[in-house]
Amino acid sequence: MFFIAGTRGETTTFATGEFYCPECNARTQYHHDQVHEKATVFFIPIVNLRLLGEYIECQNCVNTYKMEILDYDPEQEQKEIEAIYLEGIKKVMTTMMLADGKIDGNEKSMMKDIYKKIADSALSDNDIDKEIKSCKANPVDLDNCLKELFSYLNESGRETIIKAAYWVSIADGEVDKREWKLLIKMAKRFQISSAHLKGIISEVNEIASG
Repeated sequence: MFFIAGTRGETTTFATGEFYCPECNARTQYHHDQVHEKATVFFIPIVNLRLLGEYIECQNCVNTYKMEILDYDPEQEQKEIEAIYLEGIKKVMTTMMLADGKIDGNEKSMMKDIYKKIADSALSDNDIDKEIKSCKANPVDLDNCLKELFSYLNESGRETIIKAAYWVSIADGEVDKREWKLLIKMAKRFQISSAHLKGIISEVNEIASG
């Protein structure tokens, strides 16, 4: 008597559950599938030899994902992005306020008003003073901040940041050349063209004069 022995890969469902599917943009059922190399006798799999791979398969769209997708929490991710956005806009407005070498009370008031509209929460004088100290101590942080914001924000979000910076720059009644230089730098970091920047400035000026 002789045996026909060999190996082959076989996929089995190890577990099931519910997860957030990025493709479906909703919570759906999933299968946790594993692919094992199995020893076979007469082409019949009899024992697992080793795990070749595993993945998550959405039962709605049938897309497959790495195991890490089970840790994906869109609500938590959104909260983290919002926190980055609010910290970023504070840093941008504070840096603009410091650009001309003087801190004007009107600029602080403008910063508070803008933050209130965007965050729906108040920014205190103490909050602003802390941000001023941070920006003075770590001026290079602005570049890192802009890069991070760019990776998260769409065009509308980036426009809002530029508008906030410009509103602060005109709050004291004049725009210093250092403020112009900073505004242009921010626009470039956000890949906003000169023509686009002019349009943003014109829009703000129209609102300010009206």
